[in-house]
Amino acid sequence: MVKFIHAADLHLDSPFIGLKSLPEFIWNAIYLSTFSALTKIVDSAITNQVDFICLVGDIYDTDERSVKAQAYLRNEMERLNSMNIPVYLLHGNHDYIENTGLHLDMPQNVFLFNETVETKWLTTKEGEQIAITGFSYDKRWVLERKIVDYPEKNPRATYQLGLLHGFSEGIDSEHGKYAPFSLVELKSKKYDYWALGHIHKRQQLATNPPIVYPGNTQGRSSKESGEKGFELVKISESGIVSEFCPSATIQWKTIELSVKDKKNLDEVYKAVKESVAEQKNDSYSLFLSIRLTDSESLLEGVIKKIKQGELVEALQQIPKADPFVWVHKIELESVVENHVPAIQKLFPDEWIKVKNELEKEFLFNETTNPLFDFPGMEEIIETREERYRKKIMTNAKELVRNQLGFERSDKFEN
Repeated sequence: MVKFIHAADLHLDSPFIGLKSLPEFIWNAIYLSTFSALTKIVDSAITNQVDFICLVGDIYDTDERSVKAQAYLRNEMERLNSMNIPVYLLHGNHDYIENTGLHLDMPQNVFLFNETVETKWLTTKEGEQIAITGFSYDKRWVLERKIVDYPEKNPRATYQLGLLHGFSEGIDSEHGKYAPFSLVELKSKKYDYWALGHIHKRQQLATNPPIVYPGNTQGRSSKESGEKGFELVKISESGIVSEFCPSATIQWKTIELSVKDKKNLDEVYKAVKESVAEQKNDSYSLFLSIRLTDSESLLEGVIKKIKQGELVEALQQIPKADPFVWVHKIELESVVENHVPAIQKLFPDEWIKVKNELEKEFLFNETTNPLFDFPGMEEIIETREERYRKKIMTNAKELVRNQLGFERSDKFEN
């Protein structure tokens, strides 16, 4: 039996997006989180006595790769080296190979793939011949179909693995479509396992053979919610078993909380405090976003304090704790359907025409294309699917309402 770990998208030393004015103990937890995830991978490898580890791209967050991140990776690789556990590592679009004179050398157990597709060999303690095929990015945007350079399974290999940091055609993702491939192309190589990287959402694209995105090892914004981790894989003559292992010390979560029939600030504050307390656990810290629904009964003054951030600031007064629950954001479900902006009353036909036009996918995308053209913007902004377009439009109407004034009307239809 062969046992190995498949991890990807560690993004060591990555900044968390959209966070500011945090207590020192929370900043420290954030800063260490991507490093802590790597340590959990190494701990698991040693505990489970794996034959090897595959790290499939974006080990660092940028091609500049800080000295601290490199030194941390090197130290963890030395731990594995002392246990005779080899590591097969490739670089992706975030940490592509450049300025090699600024790189720290890794210990001898780390085998780095270069920019051309190549196969490395490993003989396990039980004598199995393992072929591991992959390549590293030598530039940020690799648009070629590198999959065509992958050879078919070598007849000498007991098992062959494909390592590929790229985009699977046909999946719904906002990530860049680098090194694209199809499932048909992967399966045609007759490999026993495909270890993918690049997509931060864990998903298994096929079972025969397993074609797996493990997701990133630590979520870095509210877009990357839920458990994050890596795969512990066992291959034997009887089949392949893959186990997901969590590695994130901080998770992101969004919850909805009804404030139906609540009017004053104290009622809302107590309801939110109770909801936050229910989210506490002993396994990981939590960055929590709360969406308040059924807010029609709230006093206008309460709505104003929520929108100005006063409620979230009050809930952020927490003692030092590990793990912690940090309320990152509180937002109200928009109720613009009950409000008539003044501009709509003056120009009803024009308002409806503009609203309907902007809700169309083509025009929405055309309007926002310049924003999405900036490198790395896909890491910050959500995908432009229908749900996101509606959210933007609702927020825009709410902004118009706030800036131009409104009158209540039971006859208004959104």
